[in-house]
Amino acid sequence: GELFGEMYFFAAITVIYFVLFLWYGCSIQCYSESRIEVQKWIILSIGLGLLETFFKTGDYFVWNEDGTRVWYAMYVGVVLGVVNRAISRTLIIMVALGWGVIRDNLTNMKKIYFLGLLYVGTACAGEIMTIIAVDDMNVISDKEETELIDVITILTFAVAAIDVTYLLWALDALNSSMQYLENMNKNTKLRQYLRLRCFLLLSMLFAVVWATFGIVNAYMDTPMLEDKQEWAIGAAWEINYLFILIGVACLWRPTKNAKEYAFVMELPSMAADGQEMTFDTNVDTIDDDDDLNDVSDHPSNGANPLEHDEGFAIDKAVDA
Repeated sequence: GELFGEMYFFAAITVIYFVLFLWYGCSIQCYSESRIEVQKWIILSIGLGLLETFFKTGDYFVWNEDGTRVWYAMYVGVVLGVVNRAISRTLIIMVALGWGVIRDNLTNMKKIYFLGLLYVGTACAGEIMTIIAVDDMNVISDKEETELIDVITILTFAVAAIDVTYLLWALDALNSSMQYLENMNKNTKLRQYLRLRCFLLLSMLFAVVWATFGIVNAYMDTPMLEDKQEWAIGAAWEINYLFILIGVACLWRPTKNAKEYAFVMELPSMAADGQEMTFDTNVDTIDDDDDLNDVSDHPSNGANPLEHDEGFAIDKAVDA
């Protein structure tokens, strides 16, 4: 009964993911000629989010109707959710570092993949142990329950530490990328990164406020949320994640001009500094005016101007 409201929450989130998937997928097909690599990862994240919420909704629906949980739907939903969050975090880091926008490859991909795999392993273990603690509460002993809760607490702090690492890395990478774009006077791409940083800062602010609220609610003698409302704590994190995903999807939405945000070989734009770049195609050649002046220094009585050249005179004597 305490998770009854969460069933309707995931049903609503599933509808939002479905609409988002349709919009983004149709837009990619409409502007397939201007498709960029980042958009493929975004549609993958949306698709995984749709599958995750679909399985979780089905699991809660069957649990509500029959009183038993469908184990494959439950665990598939958990694993898909963790993998989806790992891919999304990895994508944020890669974009923040400038992948696909100011550079076509990254030198530290091994570190990015390692952090993603570490997140998947830690978060999966925490989620599965939490499910076991809830479902088998009446089966395991008090000692085992205490040990299990301790392990869950450690894993929760580990996941939080990885999230903080992701966030700090993303902000630092964003600052470096924006500095580069500012130096290159690439204002269009710079605006994209400024908006992305704004989304991340808003998400971070919400996370801090909501985490503080959750801690206060847990340790108060009289919690602010009733037992039937406890599911809202976890639901808020889902909304925060969806906010970031929708923000990134809107920033890199498929358009006919989407390739303007893709990586190209670029030179600094000098117009913003009041300078102009001039290109001379007559390098190491004699100017036309100099040519004319040289000719005008010789008699113009029909004589060949090359006759004054010593080499020409010798060749003429040999021919004679």
